Amino acid sequence: MSGIQRCWSGFGGKVAPAQDELHFLGGETNHLFVFRSTLPSELTCLHNEKPVRWHTYTEANASPLFLLLCGPTALPDTAREADLKSTLVKSAAPNRHRSSGPHRPKPGVEAQTVVLLAQSSEDVFRRCVSLALQITRATTSMVLLYRPGLDVLEVVAASGHLAEEATGRQLRRGEALGWRVFDSGEVQSVERAQDIAEAYFVSGRAQPGMYLGVPLLDPEGQVLGVLSADTTDSPERLDAADAQALLLLGQAAGVAYSRWLALEHAQVTARQFERLATLTPELDRLTRPEEIARLALQALIEVSGFTSGAVFGIDSQGQATLTVLEGEEYEGPPSAAQLREPHPPAGLVAEVLRTGSPQLVPDYMSWSGARVHSIYTAAAAPLRSRGQVVGVIGLMHTRHRHEAPGEIMTLLGMVAARIDQALERASGLEYLHQTREAALRALGRVLEGRDGDTFGHTDRVTTLALQLGEALGRSPEDLQHLRWGAYLHDIGKVAVGDDVLRKPGELTAAERRLMQRHVVVGDDMLRDEVFVPRAVREVVRHHHERWDGSGYPDRLAGEAIPLLARIFSVVDVYDALVSERPYKRAWPQSEALAELERCAGSQFDPQIVEVFVNLEKACSVLL
Repeated sequence: MSGIQRCWSGFGGKVAPAQDELHFLGGETNHLFVFRSTLPSELTCLHNEKPVRWHTYTEANASPLFLLLCGPTALPDTAREADLKSTLVKSAAPNRHRSSGPHRPKPGVEAQTVVLLAQSSEDVFRRCVSLALQITRATTSMVLLYRPGLDVLEVVAASGHLAEEATGRQLRRGEALGWRVFDSGEVQSVERAQDIAEAYFVSGRAQPGMYLGVPLLDPEGQVLGVLSADTTDSPERLDAADAQALLLLGQAAGVAYSRWLALEHAQVTARQFERLATLTPELDRLTRPEEIARLALQALIEVSGFTSGAVFGIDSQGQATLTVLEGEEYEGPPSAAQLREPHPPAGLVAEVLRTGSPQLVPDYMSWSGARVHSIYTAAAAPLRSRGQVVGVIGLMHTRHRHEAPGEIMTLLGMVAARIDQALERASGLEYLHQTREAALRALGRVLEGRDGDTFGHTDRVTTLALQLGEALGRSPEDLQHLRWGAYLHDIGKVAVGDDVLRKPGELTAAERRLMQRHVVVGDDMLRDEVFVPRAVREVVRHHHERWDGSGYPDRLAGEAIPLLARIFSVVDVYDALVSERPYKRAWPQSEALAELERCAGSQFDPQIVEVFVNLEKACSVLL
């Protein structure tokens, strides 16, 4: 390290021409080292005692020049560092980029140096066009990439004259000289571009200038696009040296772009598999088929790059119904009306049902079975449960043709398989749920069968309780608990003998105490049943509590009484009032509702009574 001369603030200074000496330019946080001839195996920055963590190689005035950076970042990914390097190289070789003499720099080495600084596939081309203006006499440089989905050359990077206006333009065949380069795979030079009809001018009018274009090739020699340079509104000419410089730059950029693209593709694939790995447990937490389909479709759109997606349910008659539609609304995905399938289904859905396998239509607009003409690429796969096709999941691209259809079919198949598993599980759970529901309802009806005077009571109070629960805004889970509580509310009466349960006359005090015990017995019977939630047991135990605290079995008062029990107690008493018994007539609805209002605040929760009364009055008007 004996060759170090000095370090000063800022980025000024000049590289000393002495051989085998180490020099550096210093800043507040980073230091750029310059070493000629040979490179030491290890370097440490004496200014901040940090190791030199990055280096590259270039040439200046035909001499080797090593550039090493020491600083807080592992790579020189800031503009400040890039500017520092540019200043250094320019100081080492003054005016070299416009030189026409024998000391013109070797552009291949310069190209590799700048390309190595790139931080992404897009950054490769941004740096590429910037360097193209330094190593040639051009006033404008562009990179045009071929987009096979649209069959266009897209300007992805530009530098120089009207660069901002050019970037993002998509040029069809016959609209740019770049097509000559792309189709031939060879360097194209046009002396007077303004005389060529297919020449592309950003300004929209022909301007004097020379055009030079070279192909961008991947490592296998396939043409990716075009690197061009021109001298619009400049008297300069682009000679053979410029063509050679641009060709070498294009070669380096093509390879670097391909490598970055491969890396980015690997990163995307990793993210895709990571998302799919998290999708399975997310689906396992869902039980409703529509929720399963929606979550899976959202994940599929996220990882596939498609703009929209849809799921169709298929019934036993083969009728397809749109159940889920997801996508970027501002991109104009097909509407639900557009995607509604006829009977029998047609288009891509019909093809999936006919073949029973995934289908891909890369160019949907030209497909004979197309039904929606705002779609460029479409793919669909069947969804199965218990071996039967129960739906179709589809992806749509509404901006352009998708460029990697093969990968999409793999993703689509993987997600469809996960949906199948989730639907299979949900179907099994639904079957168990329905079986359990049927068993609980049957049990409730068996219990009321012991008391011949209350036939139909279970079904009626279940319906009323659910209507009242919905009017009160209870959740689906609460409604299920309310329904089960209605089925089982009198289960404890199995412990009451027929002599008491069916006694026609008034009960004695002892018999009344025995009858009141049925709520405690019912709670005890259900306590060890793990599938019966606590909220259900609370309905069973507390539906005879009173708002004023005079009820049984625990003499709870007010909001200490569980909400679902308060709801059920209102409909239980109401049904008893409007139902005929051997010992009483059926009350008219108006009298029964008036009785509930009279008991509000003493026997019942007044707010629940108010909602129920309004609900029943509204129903009577509608019916």
